[in-house]
Amino acid sequence: MNSEELRLTDYEKGFLTGFYFTEPDIQKDRLNRDEDNDWYGVHIGERVFDLCVWKDDDIDNEVCVVYECYLNDGGFWNTDTSKQWFLKESKDATKPKEL
Repeated sequence: MNSEELRLTDYEKGFLTGFYFTEPDIQKDRLNRDEDNDWYGVHIGERVFDLCVWKDDDIDNEVCVVYECYLNDGGFWNTDTSKQWFLKESKDATKPKEL
């Protein structure tokens, strides 16, 4: 899959970066994270994002990719993985297993 870069404002990038580095659940999970990916949702104004975090094959490298979410007709949020923004990446990051 060849994803396009997700368009974000500087404010959104700063907010998402701050969320990633300060959210207690992300920090707690970091202590026990393995190669499986974890998902965290965040609202910024009218937009909703999913942060997908996982350990790359090299256990010392954590990766975080941001996707935008859209409300479907059933009232549930869907993650659009066609566009992404690498908030934190390792040199040779692999894709999350579930995508």
